[in-house]
Amino acid sequence: MAGKTSKASTQPPGEALSPKHEAFVQAYVSRGMNGTKAYRAAYPGCKSDEVARAAAARLLANVSIRARVEEILAAGAERAEITVEQVLRELAVLGFSDIGKVVRWRPELVYEELEDADNPDQPARQVLQSRVLVIDSATLPPEARLAVAEVSQTANGFRVKMHDKHAALVSIGKHLGMFTDRVQVRARYAISDEPMSAEEWKKQFVREG
Repeated sequence: MAGKTSKASTQPPGEALSPKHEAFVQAYVSRGMNGTKAYRAAYPGCKSDEVARAAAARLLANVSIRARVEEILAAGAERAEITVEQVLRELAVLGFSDIGKVVRWRPELVYEELEDADNPDQPARQVLQSRVLVIDSATLPPEARLAVAEVSQTANGFRVKMHDKHAALVSIGKHLGMFTDRVQVRARYAISDEPMSAEEWKKQFVREG
């Protein structure tokens, strides 16, 4: 229908966000900065993750949308008195943690007594067994303790679980701009020295139907 804009259309910088774009931004922030999930939440009619991923990447490339995301994140951090430096420092502790600072393991020779009634003087034999040592938490440096997600007692001994290194590194990489969604644009437009009018912008970036 004429006059109806595309769900993934891009608007000129500086304009107020449309209700749908604002819904996308809110969903993007609340869903862990996942563009695909945010797009499908704002546009429930989209049933394909592939389409949602591409459309979300186009929206996130919009200057106004990116500014709104940063505005929301900055406001939340200010209320919580959290700085970017603090968050990155904590993520770095998790991302570059070393389980060897919490748990040590090594092969160890132990003597195993042999129960042989016919040969009671038979010497014990040596057996190579794995030995795991959990380091006393009181002696651990603060960064090593922060990297530990869980310590529990099991029937077989202690269980030590570390925080997800991969997730922490990905979060750092996203902040540093190392991972970006790339959308291939095949259409070519002529370049003009004259400023683009609102009508020209609409023809180029807004699809009808």
